Amino acid sequence: MKIGESFILRAVAALLFFVVNLFAIYLLLRGHNLPGGGFIGGLGSALSFLLLSLAFGVEWTERALRIDSLQLAVIGLAIAVVSSMAPWIVGDPFLQQYNWKFSDLPFVGDLAIGTPLSFDLGVFIAVVGVSTKLIFMLARSISGVGAMSAESAKLYSAAVEEPIEDPGVVASDQTEERR
Repeated sequence: MKIGESFILRAVAALLFFVVNLFAIYLLLRGHNLPGGGFIGGLGSALSFLLLSLAFGVEWTERALRIDSLQLAVIGLAIAVVSSMAPWIVGDPFLQQYNWKFSDLPFVGDLAIGTPLSFDLGVFIAVVGVSTKLIFMLARSISGVGAMSAESAKLYSAAVEEPIEDPGVVASDQTEERR
């Protein structure tokens, strides 16, 4: 029996996926004044995708993510950059912090939201994107499949590819070495 064929592993992985992501969101929201934040929360969330890829396979996990990992990383980077540069619009310094307080919200009570949360959210999304891309590429290469899926190869490869080495030269060199 292969790793991904176990019903128990799949059931536990599906449950742990949600538990680990809830903890990652907790780490994201805890940050700033206490240890935690976007980077460590993003790593935790990426680990949940690693668990899913072990249980269900890399192809299934990539389809379940529904967005390319590099696009996810670019979106996260854009959110972080925009939130850090937004104070320049009103003439304040780079990475200036703004906070808004909301009082007496139902089910929540008092809530303080600030620009550091949007910056950390961008970091969280970027870390998830980069980490899942690395995890998926490593898992594919370990399993003997090409490091990139066919869709990713179409997106990120050159329109016209040139071979690195001439196939005729490589074949003749190998036959001479065998003699």
